[in-house]
Amino acid sequence: MHRAAFGGVTAIALSLAACSAPRAEPEATSAAPPSQQEMPTAVVQSAGGKKAVVHAGVSSAPEESGQLIGSLAADGAGCIVVRTRDGETTTLVFPEGTIFKGESLALPDGSPLSAGNNVALDGARVPADEKLSVCPNYFRLFSVVRATVNP
Repeated sequence: MHRAAFGGVTAIALSLAACSAPRAEPEATSAAPPSQQEMPTAVVQSAGGKKAVVHAGVSSAPEESGQLIGSLAADGAGCIVVRTRDGETTTLVFPEGTIFKGESLALPDGSPLSAGNNVALDGARVPADEKLSVCPNYFRLFSVVRATVNP
């Protein structure tokens, strides 16, 4: 009887040992925190209260290249936007070094832009940025690389 009990205990111990056998290691994951996508920006303001969002450093945010065609305007908060023919309004992010000269914008290459101009804007759509919530369309942004005023 003693032998039977010892045999049963041994069988149970072996079963438990098999369950706790080492398993294959899961794939190693990086200990570094995920990198945050960043689009450093600043808001410059004209004497009349218009606001232009400008790049303020190198962006690591993903971009979707494209072109916007429409007319420049200021939204209800004074932010410079482009309104397309289909009525979509997009807040613009201008190149670093863009300034106001009076109520018109001057891009770093000297190109002047004013509200009401019909423009073709080359650049890229960029992700929404809650830091820019001063502009109602902070969720719809377009980073301007080049602007052409159309007659």
